[in-house]
Order: sequence, then structure tokens, then C-alpha cells
Amino acid sequence: MGYSIMQAGQSTKNKATGSLKTLSDMEQNRDMTNENLKQQKKSAQISATGTGVMAGAMAGAEIGSIGGPWGAAIGGAIGLVAGSL
Repeated sequence: MGYSIMQAGQSTKNKATGSLKTLSDMEQNRDMTNENLKQQKKSAQISATGTGVMAGAMAGAEIGSIGGPWGAAIGGAIGLVAGSL
């Protein structure tokens, strides 16, 4: 009789340990996913900023009123804001 009680306790312990391992794995996967999403957001903002800089520089060069560096700065600011949305 005592043997079956010990087996039941061991079985309960094994199930609890398995559940904790599963939860730990799920949390680790969630953390990695969140980190990947942060990196993707940063990349998108950098890309949008670069695109805005180039578009602003080109528009400034074509129009002539807001030339080169100022057009690039304005375009970069617009690209950064657009990438943040």
C-alpha cells in the first residue's frame, strides 16, 4: 500500500516538473519573439529615415528652394516620423 502512495507522489512530482519546464520554454519563446519584434521595428525606422533623407535631398535638389542638406534633414525627420507609425 505504501508503495502505490509513493508512486502517486512521484507521478505528481513528474507532472508538476514537466508543467514548469513547458511554462519556462513558453516564456523563453515569448521573450525571443518580443526581442525580434523590437529589432524589426528599429530596422523599419532606420530604413524609413534613410528613405526620407534621400527623398528630401532629391526633392531639394530638384526644387532648388530647400537644397541638399536641409532637404535631407527635413526628409529624414519626416521619414523617422513615418517609420514610427
